[in-house]
Amino acid sequence: MHAWPMVLHRLALVGLLAAAAPAGSALAQDAPREHIGPFADIDWSLGLRGSYAANSSTGGAAELQVLPELSWSRQGGSTKSMIGAGGQFAISPAGAINIDDAHGSLEGQWMLGPETTLKGSSALTFDQLRATNSSLPATTTIGPTELTGTVNGSAEQDFAHVRVTGRLGGTRYIEGETTLSGGATVSNAENSYWQGAAGLRLGYDLGPLITVFVDGDAKYTAYDAPSSTLLAYENGRTMTLRAGVSYARDSRISAELSAGRAWYDYDDPTLTDAPSWVVDGSLTLKPDETLSLTGSVETTLAPSSLSAGDVDAGLTASGNLRYALNPWVALRSQASYNRTVALGSGLSTWGYSAGAGIDLTTSRFATWTGDYSFAHDEPATGAATDTHTVTVGVTVHR
Repeated sequence: MHAWPMVLHRLALVGLLAAAAPAGSALAQDAPREHIGPFADIDWSLGLRGSYAANSSTGGAAELQVLPELSWSRQGGSTKSMIGAGGQFAISPAGAINIDDAHGSLEGQWMLGPETTLKGSSALTFDQLRATNSSLPATTTIGPTELTGTVNGSAEQDFAHVRVTGRLGGTRYIEGETTLSGGATVSNAENSYWQGAAGLRLGYDLGPLITVFVDGDAKYTAYDAPSSTLLAYENGRTMTLRAGVSYARDSRISAELSAGRAWYDYDDPTLTDAPSWVVDGSLTLKPDETLSLTGSVETTLAPSSLSAGDVDAGLTASGNLRYALNPWVALRSQASYNRTVALGSGLSTWGYSAGAGIDLTTSRFATWTGDYSFAHDEPATGAATDTHTVTVGVTVHR
């Protein structure tokens, strides 16, 4: 119960010291800047936030959040590389710590020639679900941990107006046990899986800005254990074929939209395969230094979490807007929508969220933030929930 006053004191001290150094002060000018060689750079930040969330089902809860981030990047000649690590750690008023997110990543790009590009990346993330998560049993006392590792690579070759891109990827997901009241545990091995993926895109340039393409993708998923409900493995393959168009004009605007058909094919003949229409798209708009708009839409197909033995089609759409009033003040807003439908039974769950925030830069090294968000969730069974969240904090950065 005494952890918060100390953390709040340090938060105020760090923020005030950074805020006291305006951009033109000697402190701001003399602060060391980390460099490794002429083309390498280190960036870091540390965010400290306090939030209060009011949920219509579980009531109100306050917490502190610590968000460290560190990245190293290097660019020279025909190569680019980046290493990053960070996380989000929540501290309750009682002093309990929850790892909402801990992650690390490695990315690289190599230009083998003016028409040939290789890219590679790997990432590892770890988190722990809150005991109040709506997907867990009502008697949960300790939520399960989730570990996800991914490796991806691609090769792109230009042939005049034709562009060919091949992709390979792998994913390993491990979900730990759920602890219930009384000490009983539930194994989630049936949710853990290995996944391999391969894809190919053929694009044709209609002009300097517009490209049309067809994209094929195949994934195979193998689960660690059979479903506790079906007593059968939900192993299977997802096949997707899409056609679309992309538009890019330097760094100011880029957009892509595609649509097609996807199938989930179970290995077990007793389970019912299912097809679905899919759509994917993205938008990035930066007409000048003051305005930034991004948006995306994505469709997924996977074994159902709503109806045993069924196939879920999921749709997620989101958008973010940032507008800088001046060099010190920026306004932000975001909105998202998600819907999941079991194709066989028709059971569905959906929700949406919206929010707004403000960034106030008081020095070269400190940015104060304030946010409000609202989220509405409609489960397939049970009561809907509404959550209002207010967050304030400071980020100290390079």
